Parts: sequence; C-alpha cells; structure tokens
Amino acid sequence: MLALLLGLLPQRRAARVLPSLAGVGAIVAAGIVSATLWGDDQTALSGNFVSDQFTLLLNFVFLGAALATLALAWREPSSTDKRGEYAGLILLSTAGMMLVGAAGTTIVLFLGIELLSVALYVLCAIETWRSRSLESGLKYLIIGAVGSSLFVYGLALLYGASGTTVLADVGGRLADSGLTGDPLAIAALALIVVGLGFKASAVPFHMWTPDVYEGAPTPITAFMATATKAAAFAALMRVFSESLIGLVDDWKPVIAALAAVTIIVGNLAALAQTNMKRLLAFSGVAQAGYLLMGVAAGTLAGVEAVLYYLLAYLVMTLAAFAVVVAREREVPEGDTIASLRGYGRAEPTLGIVLTISMLSLAGFPPLSGFVGKFLLFSSAVDADMTWLAIVGAVGSMISLGYYLRVIGVAWMSEAPAERRLRPSASVAAVGVTAGVMVVVLALGAGVALDLCRDAAQSIIG
Repeated sequence: MLALLLGLLPQRRAARVLPSLAGVGAIVAAGIVSATLWGDDQTALSGNFVSDQFTLLLNFVFLGAALATLALAWREPSSTDKRGEYAGLILLSTAGMMLVGAAGTTIVLFLGIELLSVALYVLCAIETWRSRSLESGLKYLIIGAVGSSLFVYGLALLYGASGTTVLADVGGRLADSGLTGDPLAIAALALIVVGLGFKASAVPFHMWTPDVYEGAPTPITAFMATATKAAAFAALMRVFSESLIGLVDDWKPVIAALAAVTIIVGNLAALAQTNMKRLLAFSGVAQAGYLLMGVAAGTLAGVEAVLYYLLAYLVMTLAAFAVVVAREREVPEGDTIASLRGYGRAEPTLGIVLTISMLSLAGFPPLSGFVGKFLLFSSAVDADMTWLAIVGAVGSMISLGYYLRVIGVAWMSEAPAERRLRPSASVAAVGVTAGVMVVVLALGAGVALDLCRDAAQSIIG
C-alpha cells in the first residue's frame, strides 16, 4: 500500500524512486524476519497460517525473485511512468505467493493463488501502449480465471469428500476409502491437478505460457517464470506431499504421467523457437516436468530435490532474463535469438552469464542445474519410476539442441556493427549475481541440501 501511495507524490522524481525503495525495504525486512523465524514451527489464525521451514525457505525464493524484478525494471518504460503501481503490484503478488507457501487450509491456499494471479494480470498488461502487452494480460486473465475456477471447484469437492479444509487432516479423513474408492475424491483430485497445472505450465495446460511470456514486460516475464512457478509447486507440495502423502500410491501415476508428457512436449516445442522469451517459456514448461518428477516420487528425497531445483531454477532463469533485458534496451528486436549474434564477444561479462545459465538449464556438470536434475532423477529411481528418469534424461539431451544454439549464436557469430549501450548497473548486477549463484549453489550444494532437507521434513516428516 505504501508503494502505491508514494507513486502519487506530485514530485516526479520522488514518485519514480521512492516506491521502488519502499519495495526493496519491504523485501529486505521480510527476508530478515523469515531468517529469524527459521527453526521454529508456528501456526496462527486457528491453523490457517503455518510458519515452518518449508514456508520460510520458499519465502527466500519469492523475495529474491521480487527483488531481482524491481532491479530489472529500474529503467523499464512502464515502471518509469507507473512506478507506484509497478512496485506495489509486485509486492502484492509476492504476498500472495508467501500465503500459498504458508497455507494451512485450502481456503488460504486459494486466497494466495488469487492474490498472486490478480496482480500479475495487471502487470502483464501494464504497458498499455503495446498491443502485445494488452494481449498478454487478456490471455493470462482468461486462462488464469479458468484455472482458478477449476482449482476452487476441486477444493470444494475435496472438502465434500473429507469434511475438512485443514490440509494436515485431509489425508487422514480419506485414508479409509482412499482416492480410488471415492468418486468425489477422484473428481477433486482431477480438478486440483488441472487448476495447479495451469499455474505450473504443465502440459496440456501450458498453452498460455509462450504468448503471455512474449507479450509481458520482460522483468515481469522473469518474475512469472521463477516466482509463479515456485508458488505453483508450493501448492502442489502442500496438497500432495503433505496432505495426501498417505495416499501416494493412488495419485503417483497421474503426476508421473503429467511429468513425462510435460518434459517431452516442452523440450520439442522449444527447438522450433526463434524468440528468446518464447524459448525460455517452453524451457520453463520442460523444467516444470522435471520438478513434477520430484512431486510424483512422494518421498522426502523427492521434496528435497524439488526445493533445491527451485533455488537453482530461480538463479539460472534470472541470469538468462537479465541478458534479454539488457539486449532489448539496445536494439528494437532484442528479445530474438538473432539479436544475440556476437553478443558474447561484444559484452563478455553478460555473455559468460548467458553461457552459464544455458549450460545449467541443460544440466551440464558441475553447475547447479546438473545437481538438481541428478537429485530429481535419483528420487524417481528410488520411487520405482526408473522409466520416468529415462524420460527426463532423454528430455535433457533434446534440450541441448536449443540451449547450445543460443550459446553458439552469442559466441561463434560476428557481432554486427551497431551503437552499443552499456547495460544498466541494476541489470548487470542481477545478471552477474545470478550467474555467480548458479556456481555457488553447486559448490555449496551440501549446505543448500541441508536447508532443503529440513524444509522437506517440516511437511513430509
């Protein structure tokens, strides 16, 4: 609310600067509070709000993505003229994501999903002078509304089948009949999977992703690609890994099949893309498939792998989008792969950042993307789903076709003669920091995995 009000100040410079500073202050404060609460499981509002290590770890993902988005948007045209709305809506969406991670009941889970979504509908269409931005916001609104409707209908049926909205109690209420023995529970499960599948960009509910990613302002695309996906998987893990973990044999085949289809379709579709934002959109679809492997495993190791990969996915995706933002401000079609011709030679620092990001997304050792995929594949094998791990390995090999193509264009082509702008300090800082963190997460994988294991134990035991 403060960021929105500061954007109304009559002094033009203050209205541009203060909302973002308020946003940064809020994000830092929330991060400090989350760090001080680590280790203490608490509940509030009659169990509707849960603060455990799972909640707090995901808070750092959401807050990190929000902070990077504010930095990437520092000179964005839409954020310059509408800084209060830009910063305020990013914070509101982040608050919704934090509610999803902290949901103790299905009611709060749905409220969090809606809060994060409504703010993003506006942010996608905030560049009102661009038809593609308006189209992006409209498509996301329509598809998001359908997904939310199906999701809340599924939660209503789940309440009808279990007689409770408390996530920790749902599984126990359904233990006697199981999911397969109760048609109401089967319908609830199907609708919940579809609703969260839209948010996670899982196939076949991914159709909105490339168009919305391409049309939205690039900093918002980066925010959606990282934080929204993390929120969707937070909801999936709250429902399946926590609430319904005792019925894992009933829902495991559904999630595993969804993961396999998502991996194959996402990687094959990315091969045909010439636009970086669309390529990263389909790449994100494939990455959702890898993450679904960990959910499908239904084990502590699976949840631990998902949490680690969300951390790795955050930094390697932000690194890639930082390069896209920098290039967009230099040339008219800066979001295409062709615009990166010779970019590595012309801007070696951001070229190295782009290379690290692409290699990590492809799963090259010893980067954090490789560590995350290794953990996910291992969890699938341990859960007697070796076939799914093979599908994941094949998908990773297919992904080399488009990740290495980007690297080749950036380094093996001659840079065109053009007037080149130095990347802004905020964009360069996000890119370099994210690139370094891709390596740090791999080198410090032991520490990161300890944190992820503690967070996983807080919901799955």
